[in-house]
Amino acid sequence: MSSTPSERRPPTSLKSVLFDRLTPVRTNAPYALIDYPDYLNPGDAAIWLGTRAVLDKLNGTPPAYTSTLKNFSAQGCRSAIGDGVIYFLGGGNFGDLYPRHHRARLRVLSLVPRNPVVQLSASCAWMAETDAAVLGETRRVLGNREPAIFFAREEKSRADLERLLGLESTLCPDLAHALHFVPSAPTADLCAVLRNDREASQPVVPSAIEIFDWRDLKAQVAWNRVGKLALALAPRSKKLATQDWVTSAKVASAVSLLRPARTVITDRLHAFILSAQLGRNVLVLNNQTGKVFAYIEAWQQHFPNVRKAANLWSAVSAVPDFQGRIQLDDEP
Repeated sequence: MSSTPSERRPPTSLKSVLFDRLTPVRTNAPYALIDYPDYLNPGDAAIWLGTRAVLDKLNGTPPAYTSTLKNFSAQGCRSAIGDGVIYFLGGGNFGDLYPRHHRARLRVLSLVPRNPVVQLSASCAWMAETDAAVLGETRRVLGNREPAIFFAREEKSRADLERLLGLESTLCPDLAHALHFVPSAPTADLCAVLRNDREASQPVVPSAIEIFDWRDLKAQVAWNRVGKLALALAPRSKKLATQDWVTSAKVASAVSLLRPARTVITDRLHAFILSAQLGRNVLVLNNQTGKVFAYIEAWQQHFPNVRKAANLWSAVSAVPDFQGRIQLDDEP
């Protein structure tokens, strides 16, 4: 059976989808953007830049107040935005897998109970045995303030928010999809970016391919240090520009690692997202929280060059130029 013209039409871009989903939370008043990623993770830096682009377009102005969770000032925020909307940066740290970060978020929520709050596109990161104290604290804080609006990046997190916290949420893509990169031809066969932190699900040591994680990149380490110093020294009027400058440099460093490769193997969500936006073939392993596969399943029609792999050995074996040429220490 032949398909109709409408069936052959390519899917709406994820950038268009996220603008459509977030339009209901736009505001004409001064607003705040909280949870600036002042740490070494270019994925969260990409979220920041995408969020800045989206909110600037939706609201017509930049945020009047920005802050990390740790350095949030309720007085400074209210002075800048009054009773305006507070947007929380999206990402993959909502839950007790990152307890200090999660509790810092709850502290901010409790300090501004009358401000409308929007949690932008997030994934849940709960321990296998969820911490009852963290769950109870989250329910208490959310119950003692004006209702917050939640956006989930994928159905797994959407279900977790409903099951664990009784929260309704709207499905919305990661805001890094608002970024655009100039296409270029690949100059290398393969790049592997695999986690070596608490979200790594398959720690393996290959014998014939080089594997990176973000912390292995000297430029990432340097920009993280420079960024902290620059923000400490920046006057208030230059704070937002400095935040954008540092996150832009972190993303550029990550893209410079991914861009040369024809194929990227990764279990990092944003290494996969950035590689896909660069037009690369991507072989994806899942992470410990399951958010990577869940994200692919939620938006798979938008990723024609992305495939899931059970483990590193099967991923490398699927790269044509490497078939039959390598051995991995964990080969079955």
